[in-house]
Amino acid sequence: MSSLDAHARELVSAQHLMDTCEKLCALGEKVAGSLEEEKACAVFTDALTRYGVKHEVHRFQSYISAPVSAALTLATAGGPLDIEAVGVAFGTSTPAAGVTAALVDVGDGGEGDYVGKDVRGKIALVGKLPSPHNALNAAKAGAIGMVSMSAGKQRHKMIITPVWGTPEFDQTASIPPLHVVSISGVDGARIREALAKGPVEATLKTEVDTRWREVRLPVAEIKGREPEFLLVGAHYCSWFDGSTDNVTGGACILELARVLKQFEGKLRYGLKIAWWPGHSHGRYSGSTWFADTFHDDLRRNAIVYFNIDSPGVRGATVYVPRHQMAEVGDFNEAMTKEITGWSTMTSSKAQLAIGKRGDKYVSATRPSRAADQSFWGIGLSSMSVYSMLTPDHPDRDPNVGGSGGAWWWHSEHETIDKIDPAILVQDTQLYASILLRMATADVLPFRISAIAQDYADSLREYREGAGANFEFGPADAAVSAFRHKAEQFEARMGGETDEALTAAANRLMLRVTRLLNPVLYQDLPGHLHDPALGSRSLPSLKAALTLGKLDPASDACRFAAAGLTRRVNAVRNQLAEASELIEDFLARASSLKKAG
Repeated sequence: MSSLDAHARELVSAQHLMDTCEKLCALGEKVAGSLEEEKACAVFTDALTRYGVKHEVHRFQSYISAPVSAALTLATAGGPLDIEAVGVAFGTSTPAAGVTAALVDVGDGGEGDYVGKDVRGKIALVGKLPSPHNALNAAKAGAIGMVSMSAGKQRHKMIITPVWGTPEFDQTASIPPLHVVSISGVDGARIREALAKGPVEATLKTEVDTRWREVRLPVAEIKGREPEFLLVGAHYCSWFDGSTDNVTGGACILELARVLKQFEGKLRYGLKIAWWPGHSHGRYSGSTWFADTFHDDLRRNAIVYFNIDSPGVRGATVYVPRHQMAEVGDFNEAMTKEITGWSTMTSSKAQLAIGKRGDKYVSATRPSRAADQSFWGIGLSSMSVYSMLTPDHPDRDPNVGGSGGAWWWHSEHETIDKIDPAILVQDTQLYASILLRMATADVLPFRISAIAQDYADSLREYREGAGANFEFGPADAAVSAFRHKAEQFEARMGGETDEALTAAANRLMLRVTRLLNPVLYQDLPGHLHDPALGSRSLPSLKAALTLGKLDPASDACRFAAAGLTRRVNAVRNQLAEASELIEDFLARASSLKKAG
C-alpha cells in the first residue's frame, strides 16, 4: 500500500496547515472551557464540515485551573526588586495583599536539597521549572510558596497538580497547597545575587482561577471496513499563543483528517481523530475523560494511540521516536527512516533529547507519564515520533520537552514565527504515511515478542536491586515462555494475506496488548490512572529496587518479599494468559484460514 501513502503525502498542503495555524494563533491563549477554546473548536469543526468528514463535539464538565495574575516583589539588602512573573495552574491564590515571607534558596528543589534548610512558613526559590515533584517537595518541607525559574529569559506557565485528569473523591488533597510563580532564569540569577548579600523577603501575589468548566472535545471519524480503528490525538488548549505547543499539532491532525478522508473506501481499519481539551489546564483531563467514557470501545477496537504534539518547530532537524511501546517501535522507526531519510534514535545526540523515565535498562523511547498517555490501563499500544532540535542547537533548552525542545515553549515568545511550514508539511506527511500503512495492513505491523524484552529488561533491574533477598526465576520463566510463543506466532503470520486469518491474528495482538501493557506501564488497576509523577516499567515491583539493602531476617524485608511474591504472581498471570491465547490461535490457524 506504499503507493497509497505516497499519494497521501502529495495531498498535504502547506497552505491549509498555515491557514489553520494563523487562525489559532490569532486567538491567543486557549484556556480549556474559555471563549477562545470555543472559537478554536469552531475552526476545526467548520473545516471538517467543509471536508465532508463526520464529526461530533463532546461537551462535559472538567476541573480546570488557569492563572489570572502573578506578581513578585523582593526586599533585599540593596533595596526593593520587582520581578516579572507568571502564574501556575493549580497554584493557590493569595489574599489581595499577597503573602510575605523569607526567601530560601533550595537549589533545584529536589527532596535532598531541603536537608539542613528550614523553609517552614517561608518561600522556596527553586532553580527549575514548576512541577508536581518540586511543588510536593516544597509543601512537604513546610513552605507556603515557591518561586521557580527557567533556564533563560523566558517565563514558562506550568501546572503543579500530580492528579492525572479530573480528580476523583479526595484526590484534590494531594495537590500541593502552595502559592507559586514562575520567573525567568535571568531574574533568578539576580535574586541569587541578592541572597548572597543578605536575607531577602519576598511578597507573592497570585490569582488562580480553579473551577469546573464545560470543555469541548471534537472527534472526527473516518470509517474502515472493519470495526477496529486507530486513535489519533493532539491537545488544542495552549499557554499564550501556543504556536508550537500545540497549534501546529491541532492543524496537523485537521490536515490528516482532510487528506485521509480521501482514502476512506480503501481503509481496512478506520481512524478517530481527537482534539484534546484540558491538557495544559487540567492535567490531561480531556483524554482521560475520553478513556473513561469510551473505555469499552477502546478496549475492544482501538489498535493504537498516536499522539501528535509540537510538530513543525523551527530548527527541528532530527526525528525522535517518543512514547512508543515495544510492539510498534520497529515499525515507527522504520517508517520514519523510509519517509524522511532523517536520522532517528540511532543518533547518539537524539538519545539525549528523550523525555524522562525511571528505568535503568528499558528503552528511553517508551511512553513517559505525559503527552495525554491516558490509555495505559486499557492496554492500548502507543506511538509517536517528534521532530526536535538537536541538543547542541542554540535554541535548545534541556529543561524543555515540548516545542521540539525549544526555549520558547509555554512562554509569551511562542509565536507564529517559531513555526517552519516546510517541517510541518514533512511531519504531517510522515504521520499520514504511518497511519495509512497501519490502516491498510494485512497483518498489523506489531512485533508482540518485543514486549518480552521490556519485561526482561525491567526484571533485570529489579533483580539487581533485590539481590539475594528475592527470587525472580518464576517471572523470568514466564517471560521466556511468552517470548517463545510470540516468536512462533510472528513466524506463522509473516507474509500472510488471507483476510479471515489476518483479521483473527490482528484481534489476537490487540488482546495480548490488553493483557501485557497495563501491568507493564501502570501501578494502579487498569480502570484507574496513575499520578503524573514519572514512570517505570512493571511499577508494581518497584519495592525490589531497595530490597537488597535490607537485613533478610528483618520484618521489613520479609513483608516486602511477601508483597513482591503476590505482585510477581499478577505479572506471571498476565504473561501466561497471553501465551495461552497465542497457543490456542496457532492450534486453530489452519481452520481459521480454511473457514475464510
